[in-house]
Amino acid sequence: MSAKLRIHTRVRRLIHYIEDLENGTLQIPVFQRDFIWTNKNKLDLLDSLKQGYPIGSILFWQPINKKHAQAEKIGPFTVPARTDNFFYILDGFQRLSTILGCLINPEKSSLKCDTNIWKKDFLIYYDLEEQEFILPRTLNVESHKIPVYKLLDTRAAFLFERELRNKEYEEKDIEKYIDRYTELGTTLIDYSLPSIDLIGGEIEEVVDVFSRVNSLGSRISPDWMASALTYNSDQGFRLGTEIDNLLEDLKFYNFNKIKRVLILQCITNSFGKVYFDQFKIELLITQQKDDFIPVAKKSIESIKKAVQFLFEELLVMGGALLPYGIQLIFISDFFNQIEKPTENQLKKLKEWFWITTYAGYFTMYSISKQREAYYQFQDFLNDETVNPVYNDKPDLPFEVTDFPNKIHFGSVRAKALVLFMLNYSNDFKKVNADDTEGLKLSYLFYDVRDDDNKGNFFPESAVAILDRLQSIFPKSKDMSFMLEKKDDYSNYFITDEIKDIFINKGINYHREILDKRKYLIMDAEKSFVNKLGISYADATANGTS
Repeated sequence: MSAKLRIHTRVRRLIHYIEDLENGTLQIPVFQRDFIWTNKNKLDLLDSLKQGYPIGSILFWQPINKKHAQAEKIGPFTVPARTDNFFYILDGFQRLSTILGCLINPEKSSLKCDTNIWKKDFLIYYDLEEQEFILPRTLNVESHKIPVYKLLDTRAAFLFERELRNKEYEEKDIEKYIDRYTELGTTLIDYSLPSIDLIGGEIEEVVDVFSRVNSLGSRISPDWMASALTYNSDQGFRLGTEIDNLLEDLKFYNFNKIKRVLILQCITNSFGKVYFDQFKIELLITQQKDDFIPVAKKSIESIKKAVQFLFEELLVMGGALLPYGIQLIFISDFFNQIEKPTENQLKKLKEWFWITTYAGYFTMYSISKQREAYYQFQDFLNDETVNPVYNDKPDLPFEVTDFPNKIHFGSVRAKALVLFMLNYSNDFKKVNADDTEGLKLSYLFYDVRDDDNKGNFFPESAVAILDRLQSIFPKSKDMSFMLEKKDDYSNYFITDEIKDIFINKGINYHREILDKRKYLIMDAEKSFVNKLGISYADATANGTS
């Protein structure tokens, strides 16, 4: 550890933290993580304060030689600017945002307050009758429910008692509420919160300390660490914000809920640090200090191209439908290295996707085999004549597992089936993500069902991945309209024979309809998979071998 980095500890009451914020002693580094706590998180924290439970220490840093850009807000409050003698909040930002946001009275504080944010997220009440913290649906609440910030105001207690009497509360209730008010107020005023102060040192050392401090608790998130180490005020680069913006862009493709760590893996992969290598992001940044920002930006653009490719070329209509997260790493690397892919390269990439999906590629191989698969894919990126698919036993074809009876998105095999049906219905053609009218492919998920949903191997939950498209589709969740019309729905595995059963025998023969449709799907899937060079386990589709 550098001799310049010193560590001090302090234990102070909550009101001292409020004073520090008001005079600018507390600052938020611009690379700090955003406030993400839910209402439940906030209520649980306040309850811990009420019980006198420890909530952990706060980690501060006072840089000596280098000033980092500062964020403007903590919770609803604007932080007063200060150029010296201040501490950055490193760990505990979520807790302090909650505590300060809820306990500071915006009408009496010198801090500028965004009242809309305050009322929406930080105006928490304490119900003196039920003795619990609440977020009321309306500001018109009973007098015995009081804003938390008033508990720190001793004068407010007298006003509160007067209000109870004016509202003609019974004397016994007034006495009970005042006792509870005073007791909780005293608990909050006297609550002591420890802090660890890091004085001096460089950001790399501070992040290392942070990581070690959290090693037994919640680890520092990798993207926050990267943000801290790479923040560049001149370029306006903050990796956490870049990832936020990326996820916002990916909403259009229903990929906005992919894990941030997967995005980081795509970025680190751009430096040749493969996803299965246990490689510390801070070490990568230290080694690639000058290159990290431009490479990260390019990688983020490649992720966008990869997601668009998955959606439009393979009809992966959302992150929940992506069979393996690792596939996104590979495909992002493809677009990162190949600016203008040829038709042959795109064709091979699609075949690679289907084979890795149906073969259980990333679950059957050990890390050493996955490394070989990765290197072979890299060879393909350099030479399109190379087969991108690695097979450690080239004389033995990959094999598909059994046909799924239900669709659930924890199963790669089930996702493979859904993707196959989506693409089959569209003749394996490319779609335009902007063409919502042409994306009525969710009909695939609809099925003839009986009242209790028995025998349905395409459950209604399967349409959940198509949130962006739902508004343009019929409300009906079955395929009866297909069975009643003369239109050709063979791409959806609805034949004239199936229509005849429905028209002549009725919905009561749903089991016969489902079975015939299932065999049609199995036969078509088997043919598709066999063309990929994969052995189909369900060799008895339609009752034939």
